Amino acid sequence: MRTSAFRLAADDWLDVERVGRRSYYGLSDVGLLRVQHADRRIYEFNHPQWDGRWTLAVLVGSMRASKRLDLKRELLWESFGQLAPNVFAHPHADHTSLREILKAANAEETVAVLSAESLDAYARRPLQVIMKETFKLEHVERSWKQFIARFSPVLSIYRSLAPVESFFVRTLLIHEYRRVLLRDPNLPEALLPVNWPGLHARHLCGELYGVLLAPSELFLQSHVETADGALVKTPRAITRRLSTR
Repeated sequence: MRTSAFRLAADDWLDVERVGRRSYYGLSDVGLLRVQHADRRIYEFNHPQWDGRWTLAVLVGSMRASKRLDLKRELLWESFGQLAPNVFAHPHADHTSLREILKAANAEETVAVLSAESLDAYARRPLQVIMKETFKLEHVERSWKQFIARFSPVLSIYRSLAPVESFFVRTLLIHEYRRVLLRDPNLPEALLPVNWPGLHARHLCGELYGVLLAPSELFLQSHVETADGALVKTPRAITRRLSTR
């Protein structure tokens, strides 16, 4: 834990506050922004509706290479697909997150944000091929199937889990779900292969999170201490996640 916390602090995910002989870790401003963006995707267990429009982010060619690399990483983290060296696309982008990314990167004057849509007079097949190639859907599909195989058995045993076990399974559940989800472009069903396992995985994760939350929170409340004292209740931001199921 100490080594992991040190590395996260070095990567600007965490800030450290020392009180006496103890160290308390919390999200840095950059870490908080990243987590808030990921939170909006991870805990939205309902597949979003699509209006047929795309958001394009086009980077100016004169952008400094290091800045371009940092911005590319943030856009890919937000599940934009890279169509060309300076062109990124998303079918239903979170514009609040996108604006925050551009502002944090000081790139508001160097990135054009456009809206596009397919024309009915032209075939949709090329777009499906482009999506498959851009987002490497075959790798994502394989990962979703592995996730489903690993966590489906929990549905039959979760009532027998102790609070510490519920916390352990909840942590692994979201960790594994996040690893695949943040590589999944979350494409509309119209652009997905038939029987896409990501839809099943989304439902499975939402159901398991709902039944594991209360017992795992009991474990946290009995073991976690903040600089202000013991953790006494579940933050509203966490309980609110269940309303998205």
